[in-house]
Amino acid sequence: MAHTKFHNIVVTLSAAGVLFILLGLAALALPATQEGVIILQLDGAHTLNSMDIVGMFAVGLGVVLTWLSGKCWTRQLRV
Repeated sequence: MAHTKFHNIVVTLSAAGVLFILLGLAALALPATQEGVIILQLDGAHTLNSMDIVGMFAVGLGVVLTWLSGKCWTRQLRV
């Protein structure tokens, strides 16, 4: 397989995307005692905490990076 200029970009973006998704899921799975400051009290049993925001941001960033990797890969195939 010939290494094109997009090969390293595809691998790097894919790896970063997967790592951010895993880190975000780990942040969302933290127990209530480690979730940090309460941002929003939804009702008596549900709150939105600081680590929930961090986890959602990390998962979103991972999805975007993985999508960009796919776009670079398809461009690589056309070149």
